[in-house]
Amino acid sequence: MSKRTTRKSKNKVSRNNYLLTKPVYLGDKDIPMAIELVQYDTTRLEVRNIQLQESIKDKIDTTKVNWIKIVGISDANTVYRICKELGLHGFDIKDLLGNRQVVKAVGYETISFVLMSLFYQVKDTTDIDDMQIGFILGKNFVVSFQEAAIPVFDDVKRNIEENNVVVRQKGADFLLYILMSAVNQANVNTVMDIEDRLADVEDHLIEGKGSIDILRLMHECRVDYMHIKRTITSLREEFVNLLHNTNKLIEEENIVYYNDFDDRMRSILGNLASFHESLTSLLDLYYNNNNLKMNDIIKRLTIVSTIFIPMTFMVGVWGMNFKLMPEMDWKYGYLGAWITLILIAVLSYLWIRRQKWF
Repeated sequence: MSKRTTRKSKNKVSRNNYLLTKPVYLGDKDIPMAIELVQYDTTRLEVRNIQLQESIKDKIDTTKVNWIKIVGISDANTVYRICKELGLHGFDIKDLLGNRQVVKAVGYETISFVLMSLFYQVKDTTDIDDMQIGFILGKNFVVSFQEAAIPVFDDVKRNIEENNVVVRQKGADFLLYILMSAVNQANVNTVMDIEDRLADVEDHLIEGKGSIDILRLMHECRVDYMHIKRTITSLREEFVNLLHNTNKLIEEENIVYYNDFDDRMRSILGNLASFHESLTSLLDLYYNNNNLKMNDIIKRLTIVSTIFIPMTFMVGVWGMNFKLMPEMDWKYGYLGAWITLILIAVLSYLWIRRQKWF
């Protein structure tokens, strides 16, 4: 599960980005920044890379839909320059570069800004990590920012290249919708992965296996559940700002898609509610199993005690060594003692079986 037991700051020293005069990236995914430009209309598609020092705004073709895909935001100065060039507010830029996992959706006069969190399973581990995903929607363009090189938008790009869906026939607002849907679907897949792990935990509990640290796994699932739910809930509350569409960047015919996205967020919250119930049930099952194991141990100890307490009593009596104990001088006293002790053990055993203690 997650490599964290609580939501800790990603940096050893917490810094307030809002008090900094220069833009600073406060995340923990320090990868080289790459910018790719995807331009298309109903008939043509062009994909090319853009140098970091080049102007994004100058590359936008107003006759086509422009998707500027930016991977890696550790170069804070370049991110700040691009965002300011497109008209994004400084506070939004600091949220994008920060490490507080802020979720927001705001509309300005000429652009809209959406900031989301993507949850994904770290490669070759069972840890769940998260990263910032930001979108700037403008007239004929969408700029996407992502902290790490996770292939969350590969299917979107493939559909654009193959023209499998109606993407090429619609504008930038529809492109934003399918990009956000890709992030939401990735989060749904992550929740399903966690649920699969809980199913494995349930199998271990039912079969009585102890090869994994079940309590630790369930605790980590709970931590990730709380973080995902908090993020999705915050995004749904902020999403209303996009639906108001005060800057008219979303075409009226495409509002239905954004309503659909809102429904999907409500659906994933429903899945998270079921996930929480499953987690609670597993915790109850875990503690009940422990109680059953403890009761079984106590029962076994009780059975052993029931058999040996009478024998211990007899040995204690014979160990007093009083002079007037005739069995002490009896020729067959030692043999008689053993026969007595064995007879007591057998009778105790038969009595316990008759009581159906085991």
